[in-house]
Amino acid sequence: METRIRPNLMLFGCSIILLLHGITRSAASLPPIDSLFGVSPEDASYYKGLSSASAIKCKDGSKKFNKSQFNDDFCDCPDGTDEPGTSACPNGKFYCKNAGHAPIVLYSSRVNDGICDCCDGSDEYDGKTICPNTCWEAGKVAREKLKKKIATYQEGVTIRRKEIEKAKLSISKEEAELEKLKEEEKILNGLVEKLKERKEQIEKAEEQERLQKEKEEKERKEAQATKDDDTKAEDTEPKPKDIHDDIGLVDQPPQDSAEDNHGSYTEPELGDHSIEDKLSNDGAGEQDGSIQNTEQLVEDSTSDGKDGLDSGNQYDSSSSQRLESDDELDFSDITGTSSSSWLDKIQQRVKSIFQAVNIFQKPVNVSEAAQVRKEYDESSSKLSKIQSRISHLKQKLIEDFGPEKEFYSFYGKCFESKQNKYVYKVCPFKQATQEEGYSTTRLGSWEKFEESYRVMQFMNGDKCWNGPDRSLKVRLRCGLKNELTDVDEPSRCEYLAFLATPALCIEDKLKELQEKMESLNKDQPMGIHDEL
Repeated sequence: METRIRPNLMLFGCSIILLLHGITRSAASLPPIDSLFGVSPEDASYYKGLSSASAIKCKDGSKKFNKSQFNDDFCDCPDGTDEPGTSACPNGKFYCKNAGHAPIVLYSSRVNDGICDCCDGSDEYDGKTICPNTCWEAGKVAREKLKKKIATYQEGVTIRRKEIEKAKLSISKEEAELEKLKEEEKILNGLVEKLKERKEQIEKAEEQERLQKEKEEKERKEAQATKDDDTKAEDTEPKPKDIHDDIGLVDQPPQDSAEDNHGSYTEPELGDHSIEDKLSNDGAGEQDGSIQNTEQLVEDSTSDGKDGLDSGNQYDSSSSQRLESDDELDFSDITGTSSSSWLDKIQQRVKSIFQAVNIFQKPVNVSEAAQVRKEYDESSSKLSKIQSRISHLKQKLIEDFGPEKEFYSFYGKCFESKQNKYVYKVCPFKQATQEEGYSTTRLGSWEKFEESYRVMQFMNGDKCWNGPDRSLKVRLRCGLKNELTDVDEPSRCEYLAFLATPALCIEDKLKELQEKMESLNKDQPMGIHDEL
């Protein structure tokens, strides 16, 4: 007897099969049994708070979800927080561990889409697409780069330590130098003030002498002019002999002894006037000669390079010559410790000058006056140099050289890089420029370090035409020498450059890289030998 199956029974059986197929498919599409599947290590602490009895908020704070809703292939959070391991939420993110290579993060929409995006195949876990694990082979280049980076950091850390030691030693010396210079400035400033006072006293005495000489000269000339007028008046009056001749009273006999070269008669009084004139002229000649001799002394004292004091004075001429040679030395020589420093020499010489120079002497001794002026000029010059050095040290020592003074060596240096037709010059603690031929454009003045001393900021450069002021950011990275590279202008008038330097080869970063390398080596597949 033939048995037939009723149509309604057939429909029921098909429904059962489809239902079972759906259950099987749904189970296959769920992520592997892993409480944090698809979660990045940075977010692990966020999800560990899940428990069967509690719920946590979505990252955007819009809703909450519990443990049973986590990775259940149903989107409860608009931002995909609850479905990191499925494709249920289009805004979700999926983390590929990629052991042996670099991890990556995908959009959840690429999970189980039939394409192998993760080199470890973890994004295609539904079994429809077979993805072999290629991470170890693919990561070979990355591990090689990591190995070189670790080697650079190891050598760079050593260089950095040495630079830090040198920096701290130099800063200590400069701080000591600054304190010493301040004391020397105080002493030298007092000496300069005394020399200035003595110089002004001498100049006042010289001025009084000059005015007195001018007055005497004026009086002499006035007296001479009066005598000349009297002489002319007497010459125009009739001679006594002429009067007698006119009236015919006496015949005057010739007197050869009273006649001048022209045979004219001269009164004895007139003869006396001639003698006075001669004496007056002779006296003026002697006075002029004295002035000329004085001027010659000044010229001699300044031209022969000697101190200008007599051998009997207590002033030591060799000290001045040594000081002149000291002017040509660096500040390291001036401030060096010795039993008889340059400041002691100056104090001794000034003391000798005060003992030797007599400002009340009339007239003022030209050699002594010249020596006071010379010592004042030299001491003032020294004081100016010391004050300049003090200002420089103060400015330098207030700069931010980093938490361990690792950027101290940057002070006073500039780093250059040629990019096409431009030469970029970065001078930390000063400014940054862009040069083209003889034209220079300021990219900015030194502002500060940023991002935990990983970026140098230069601001307020030359203004762009119809735009903002130029600015430059220099990103620092570990390198065995200071080298400026890759200067670019990512936005209008805003420049970006990279500077390799040992100052950024930090020990903590080296440890992090070494741990990463160890982690990669642990993920090495069995039977594969990697020389790294």
